[in-house]
Amino acid sequence: MNVQTPARPNALEFDYKAAARSILPRLARTAANSVKMRRLDDDAAAALKESGLTRMLTPKNFGGFELSPSSNIWTCAELGNVCSSASWVLMVCLAHDYIVGRFPAECQQEVYDGDADNLLAGCLAPQGTVEKAPGGWRLNGRWQFGSGCDHSPWFILGARVVNPAPDEAMVRHVMVPKLQVELDDTWHTLGMRGTGSKDLVVKDAFIPEHRSMPTFQTFLGNTPHTSSPLYRLPVYAGLASMLTGSVLGMAERGLKAFVEQTAGRKNAHGAVKAESTAMQRRIAESAAEITEARRLLDNICHRFDAAMAANATPMSERERIQFRWDAAYVAELCRRAMERMYASAGAHGIYEGSAVLDAYRDVNTACHHMVVDFDSVSEMQGRMILTGTLNENPRASPFA
Repeated sequence: MNVQTPARPNALEFDYKAAARSILPRLARTAANSVKMRRLDDDAAAALKESGLTRMLTPKNFGGFELSPSSNIWTCAELGNVCSSASWVLMVCLAHDYIVGRFPAECQQEVYDGDADNLLAGCLAPQGTVEKAPGGWRLNGRWQFGSGCDHSPWFILGARVVNPAPDEAMVRHVMVPKLQVELDDTWHTLGMRGTGSKDLVVKDAFIPEHRSMPTFQTFLGNTPHTSSPLYRLPVYAGLASMLTGSVLGMAERGLKAFVEQTAGRKNAHGAVKAESTAMQRRIAESAAEITEARRLLDNICHRFDAAMAANATPMSERERIQFRWDAAYVAELCRRAMERMYASAGAHGIYEGSAVLDAYRDVNTACHHMVVDFDSVSEMQGRMILTGTLNENPRASPFA
């Protein structure tokens, strides 16, 4: 007797919010094991795939849903409330789907055909090099922060072009199969331990032309390979916003743990901590920062939905940097809130297993990502306000 596999829902039928909520208990059960193993637990990865969440930003031609970036942002905030590792890995891999949809159809076919639920790891920073070769490119280098690499069959990597011609792109992004990538386990970190963000090493791999794209125009959304509104949105504005969804979820988890712990704490003299006016002021400010971060992120989601509907490319510099600045500010609000709460967590907050410590470490580690680096993004936003331009180099990578 043949058992028929249930048909996948289409984009109009897929309820990503229900899908995310349905796997929260499963992710909560595997969260500690991910941290212990320093990579995403296998069952957590399976839960992400089986739920359909890994298809949210995958091209429709291969069974994906091509939803707005707001779906990724909301989902990863929700998952971050129970598991930083699953939230982060899903966020990163969906952000890579957001880029692969801009590559030639032949490349998309190779990446997705037969495995549209896959998790796509990689590194967007151009830490390696590509050199022109007959029919394609030769890729070499080491890339850091390959989140989710243990579960990825393909990798997207940024690379600088060796000796580019004056009119040629200086930076390209390429797709590489796992067989050509060595995973070097360097991931011993303060936080985000369960993301398995190891180094990726490639030695003289041949990359066919159809698996390579010039970065600047591709990241702006000026690609000849799609008419989909999703893949015509800017990459770094989207990535920064997606990342802060995960950060917000972690901070919300930390706030909840802090309130629960503080309600039962007493100081060395037996006084109830919750009755302390200093503690009350601290939690009021931290809660307000996280609440405002949620509101600002909701606004970002609405703006992405509107940009999807408008389907106009390229988005202006001012709009792009506003997205990235708002995302960086969401991350900074969450970081400040966790810093303040952890400073008041008491001596018991220094022990492994403290939920407040876990959230504190994860939020601080996540906020070191270059795309939400507060100093550099504030400088770009200030430059835009004062001069009206980001002064981007169209042969390199856009800033937002």
